[in-house]
Amino acid sequence: MPDAFSQLSEDYIGATLAQRPEAATGLGFHEHDSEITDRSRENVERRAQQLRGFLSRIDGLRADELTPEDKTDVELLRNHVSWELVTIEEIAAFRHNPGGYLAAIGGGCNGLIIRDFAPLAERSKSLVARLRQTPRLLEQARTNLEDCSRIHVETALEQGAGLRVLLQRDLPGALASLDDAALLAEFGEAQQTASDAIDGFLTWMKDDLLPRANADFAYGPERYTKMLSYLDAVERPLDELERRGRDDLRACQERLRELAAQVDASKTPAEVVDLVAQEHPAPDRLLPDTDALLEELRQFSIDHKLVTMPTEVRIRVADTPSFARATTQAACSTPGAFEKKATEAYYYVTPPDASWPAERTEAYLKFFNRYSLPGITAHEAYPGHYVHLMWLHKSERKLPHFLPTITTIEGWAHYVELVMIETGYGGGDPRYGIMQQREALLRLCRYLASLGLHTQGWTFDESVEFFQREGYATRPIAERESRRGVIGPQYYSYTLGKHEILDLRAKLEKQQGARFDLLAFHDAFMKLPYPVPVIERLLLANET
Repeated sequence: MPDAFSQLSEDYIGATLAQRPEAATGLGFHEHDSEITDRSRENVERRAQQLRGFLSRIDGLRADELTPEDKTDVELLRNHVSWELVTIEEIAAFRHNPGGYLAAIGGGCNGLIIRDFAPLAERSKSLVARLRQTPRLLEQARTNLEDCSRIHVETALEQGAGLRVLLQRDLPGALASLDDAALLAEFGEAQQTASDAIDGFLTWMKDDLLPRANADFAYGPERYTKMLSYLDAVERPLDELERRGRDDLRACQERLRELAAQVDASKTPAEVVDLVAQEHPAPDRLLPDTDALLEELRQFSIDHKLVTMPTEVRIRVADTPSFARATTQAACSTPGAFEKKATEAYYYVTPPDASWPAERTEAYLKFFNRYSLPGITAHEAYPGHYVHLMWLHKSERKLPHFLPTITTIEGWAHYVELVMIETGYGGGDPRYGIMQQREALLRLCRYLASLGLHTQGWTFDESVEFFQREGYATRPIAERESRRGVIGPQYYSYTLGKHEILDLRAKLEKQQGARFDLLAFHDAFMKLPYPVPVIERLLLANET
């Protein structure tokens, strides 16, 4: 018979999977593949009651019956349950964010075609079932949505265009090899039903919801502080976090100026960044060049004792699936933590569209220039996301797998971009440092814009101007980044996570002195599936 906490964990996971069938598919649980989320107000309230029940059960656990590992997991569970209650009862995203409904449809369909975890016919039947439930979910959206901000609605309208492509092009393409006329006919009918529902919903958003979308999007300081506490175990005052970000921003800008002067002292930093970015692969060489870089970075990580590899299985470079091209330039796609069958991992890279004019292709490829591509690949693959996630998947603690800490994951990947330069990647060529600083500057602007938009009353236009002035971003990039900050304030995670990791490293270096070993620190860090302050507590406890 399981102990009280083990039973509580299993009950929580089972209940949450039933509430979020699309997420269940992505994680590798396939009992709910034919379902799509129920966001009726009645079910949202049932979930809130369920969460309050879990908190009551957590409060009833006896500390003397918990192992030290259990106590850490109890803290993690309490925080996640508390935050979900905040999102329902205070933030009420189901009433304010139309994009969440569209994301459930897109994610639910995409999750069934992206990996071969079951025969195509079986996955196709689940796909048909989810498509048939689309009108019900969108009708719930119409009932629920009120007090939306204009940016939320405008962004959802853009999402809708991408969802149309998924339904009309990508899903039929994924089922092209299916040899079952009756099932294909069912799919065609369900696809049309879902498409009609989506078109109707987009028209309603444009004609009805958008004209009255005047609500404030900001979380406010109190909710923002709860987000930091519950999701990241960060208890620092907001003004202290902002001061750290401002100081780092100035240091990053100064370092970029120093490096730019080494390349061409007659040009501004922004002009030097553009100059360096002009050296990039040809469109047909982007994937092969990235593939060749993978093994080089893996070996560099080994030779410089940055990480121990968790597996000999290599991540594979692949062309980004068409449904994700509009929003993805580079991404690490690993199987869900509980996936047992479809275990391949991909490093997706999106080449420029062949239909683009030459000017757009040139501007796009500058992102993948010779000196930025190693940092992008280090972030996504070696020694970044792929290495980290493969270590995390080895953990036997089920609950932390189910409740990953985004700031730890993104913070690690951003941190290793800096580590690569620190340990000599690029042989001291300032152009590699320039591109590393450029990426750090963008993430710092995200961090400060998140604080500004959600706790300091920044307008959208003020955020756009901030990205242009302080991050040297073009207006289209500044607008995209500002929209992202309005919708998802947790994009502070890259910089916050890096800051927390650097602080932890400094504390260990001070405590251990000559005994400090970077490889040992990195390996120990990657194996702990918790917020960075919790990892800090665990690692520093080993020193006492």
